[in-house]
Amino acid sequence: MFNWDEEWNISFAGCGFRSIYYLGALSCILQQAPQLVHGASKICGASSGCLVAAALTVGIPIEQFCIDVLTIAKEARKHTLGVFHPTFSLLRTVRESLLEKLPADAHLRASGRLCVSLTRLPDRTNVLVSKFDSREELIQVLMCSCFFPVYCGFIPPSYRGVRYMDGALSNNMPLFEQRNTITMAPFSGESDICPREGTFNFFEVHYGNVSIQVNTGNVHRICTSFLPTKPEKLAEICHNGYLDAHRFLRERDMLGTQHLPPALVLGKATAKPCCELLESAKAKESKKTLLNERNPHQEDHRWLDLKNLPVSFKKVLCEACRDSHDDSDFLPVKVVMYVVTLLMLPIDLTISLISSVILSGCKAVYRLLMLTTVSAGRRGAVDVKTPTVHFRNTAAAVLLTETSDTR
Repeated sequence: MFNWDEEWNISFAGCGFRSIYYLGALSCILQQAPQLVHGASKICGASSGCLVAAALTVGIPIEQFCIDVLTIAKEARKHTLGVFHPTFSLLRTVRESLLEKLPADAHLRASGRLCVSLTRLPDRTNVLVSKFDSREELIQVLMCSCFFPVYCGFIPPSYRGVRYMDGALSNNMPLFEQRNTITMAPFSGESDICPREGTFNFFEVHYGNVSIQVNTGNVHRICTSFLPTKPEKLAEICHNGYLDAHRFLRERDMLGTQHLPPALVLGKATAKPCCELLESAKAKESKKTLLNERNPHQEDHRWLDLKNLPVSFKKVLCEACRDSHDDSDFLPVKVVMYVVTLLMLPIDLTISLISSVILSGCKAVYRLLMLTTVSAGRRGAVDVKTPTVHFRNTAAAVLLTETSDTR
């Protein structure tokens, strides 16, 4: 059970475009246990995680943040080379969004509560910044934490005259060492809120205070952190974040009387389709006509009807899915995934072999222990009977001796 009497922190790991996972998780927490966010002493983050933390501390609606993530992802996917296209600058796009969204007193709201992880360029030392003298300084810190070398450019941004780069390179989970820090990461591992693979895994990698299991699922998650996937997949990632956060709250008895509705558990829709929330009466008629004509594009995102995301999130995700049907498969993602799949085959085979050997060894040890226990039990039974037999034989011998002497 969660101890509300102690101070606690929330920490977000850097994860690129998969930061939309946090938005789904936060939508669940703000819906079921809002005090967990509002009462947090510090909200920390590295790389894209610091943008989520900043949005929470300065009061930017997470729905608006979700729109920005989807917009940037779709903009990157328009280019053949994605984020590596010469005409696309991820850092410039993020900066423009911050200039537009951050309120004038953002630095005052963030100071003392927002904690941003930076990596100092000269000595690769980690620096945690939680005090901001101006709005521009806050933006500089966020830009420094998001700068991944080569991926975002070649000249790192500066903060107070010193150049910094991605905070995830030195500390991807700020305040991880404090036991009251709630950690979030979109990679399966040991974080408090993270995906679960469903299969036992012996191998984990700890990088920047983040635990990441070695499996193909995490390889795909890492690839799509750098190379944005389709909006439909991003919407699915968002919903997975909601479910993982709900599991976290349930396991710590923080849900109270609120539970997932039957629609989510049983897979039966009880509410109107999300598209109907966005359309006028005339648009509804057009939609019915399209459905009658069996337009597959209209059905692609109806899976959102079954999910317990807030209505505002449904609207955002539905719009993103609807506008993305003409997109073809993203070439960089396809190439990277093909290469990664080939490279992961030996690792998968090795893990499967080791798992089989360990499982066989455990079974053999178990059988040996059972045989040893059974054998010990049989010897104990014999030892119990033997003294009685000897005693009776001795008594009989004494009796026979006395009888002989009497005669």
